[in-house]
Amino acid sequence: MELVNITDAKPGQVVAKAITNAEGAILCPAGYRLTEGAIARLKAARIESIVLGVGDDRGLSLEQRVHELRERFQDVDDPIMIQIRATIERRLTFMMLRGEEVS
Repeated sequence: MELVNITDAKPGQVVAKAITNAEGAILCPAGYRLTEGAIARLKAARIESIVLGVGDDRGLSLEQRVHELRERFQDVDDPIMIQIRATIERRLTFMMLRGEEVS
């Protein structure tokens, strides 16, 4: 992980730690791949620095993504969030069955 000034952030970089505003609202979750628009919005929100991942997550297999998804949602008991997890997990499983690659 690397702490980076927002002026040095570039599209395509991956957020390693969720970016929050002063009130604690999440502006970009961990794992989010930055876009030019997202960087502009973060600057407008007066975010000064962000934590980026050093590596790239494109190398994760679908199985690894399902495992990571389950870990991230393991303590979640909100019915809507559980439904979101199930939807994503079904999609990843479907992609595995079809032999699709992660892009």
